[in-house]
Amino acid sequence: MSVSCDAAILRQFFGYLRRVPKWKDLPEPSWPKLPTESSFVPQFLSEQDVRKLLALCADLGRPPFRASLYRALLLVLYCTGLRFGEALRLRLRDVDIQSGLLFVETFKGRSRWVPFHRSLSKELARYLEARAKYADSDPASHFFVSSGQNRLPVSTAHGTIHRLFVMAGLKAEAGRAGPRPYDFRHAFAVHRLSRWYRQGVDLHSRLPWLSAYMGHVDIIGTETYLNATPELLDLAGQRLRRRYRKADGQSEVDEG
Repeated sequence: MSVSCDAAILRQFFGYLRRVPKWKDLPEPSWPKLPTESSFVPQFLSEQDVRKLLALCADLGRPPFRASLYRALLLVLYCTGLRFGEALRLRLRDVDIQSGLLFVETFKGRSRWVPFHRSLSKELARYLEARAKYADSDPASHFFVSSGQNRLPVSTAHGTIHRLFVMAGLKAEAGRAGPRPYDFRHAFAVHRLSRWYRQGVDLHSRLPWLSAYMGHVDIIGTETYLNATPELLDLAGQRLRRRYRKADGQSEVDEG
């Protein structure tokens, strides 16, 4: 439990005491000043980390459906950048494998279509084949389901992914340190930006695309996910060096 949660409980308890007649004159404590914004720094997941986690899904054990379930869930989180809750709320009708589209229902004020690569379509087709043995194919039923044919609970999914992080050596058995399921969304954004750097595209023109794809109202919401990594800083430095070399070469031509 965080310090903020602890302080909130203490404030509620103090309010309760003030309503008791004999404690109505209880002096107000000097409450600690806590930050209003989260200072949590996400843990960067490399492509190698993601591959390792996907391979470990096969070791989840019984029922056999769990291996396919969590492999598909991790791929959706990493390949589309969906929020953890958005992925778990998907229904069969929201996933068009043939067209490579996900429909994300209204969340934080907007709904959106999310296109995905054909390689993910093949993976999701294999998942649906495994899913058909455990749950019905009603379009209104949830895409990710538990062995009981119900929607996969957030707590269950979170706990299993936590276990995968531990198995991969990315997280300790206990404590808050280490990656969370939400860090797949951060990995998606950083890896997308890294690919654009390698391709030499105009990042300023592409960032609005990324913002819309991730379901943000504006770029400010997307900036939270664009954490500097060694690879990203190296790519940015390479682009800067190329620009300066080109500028120097142009100057030499003009002076000649």
